[in-house]
Amino acid sequence: MSLDASKRPSRRGSNPDLWPKWMWIAVPVLVVVVVAALWWAIFAEPGTTTPAPTPTPTQKVIPTQPAEKPTPQQTVESLPASETRPVLPTAPTLTSTPIAPSTPTSSGVEGSSGAKYVPGDKVQVKGTGGAGLNMRAQPGTDKPRIKTLPEGAVIEILGGPSVANNMDWYQVRDQANAEGWVADTYLSAAK
Repeated sequence: MSLDASKRPSRRGSNPDLWPKWMWIAVPVLVVVVVAALWWAIFAEPGTTTPAPTPTPTQKVIPTQPAEKPTPQQTVESLPASETRPVLPTAPTLTSTPIAPSTPTSSGVEGSSGAKYVPGDKVQVKGTGGAGLNMRAQPGTDKPRIKTLPEGAVIEILGGPSVANNMDWYQVRDQANAEGWVADTYLSAAK
């Protein structure tokens, strides 16, 4: 049985291919582009950049100057982690302040600002156990150290006393003409 051409369905109005062949490629590409654009618009937020991480400060422990009394070891105070405080360095300020000569008194009490020595006296560093005596820019164990005077060094009193850290401090000059302040705890009259 052969089909009659007149009974065959007409292809003109009813095309079994609804889309042309190029649409099978164009539509998926278009869908991918739209999805990518939406993803970029939602997650990437154009015009903004990812901020750089903020650096956190590190703590640096700056050792303090040793006390005027010689110690076999320097101890470090430790704080619990919840109480750590950053130690910030400060620049030393060196100033020259004229000191009026003081009148000697005979109180004999350490840290009393009773003068044991007067300007012009020669004194000797003694009793440091060989560690030497720190010469400082100003009176006080927390002031910047200029140098360490060796045991037995002879120095000249320029002024003082001035009380700091419960000690009398004298302004002195050593044999190399370096000037500074020393605690009288380790001084005795030169012979």
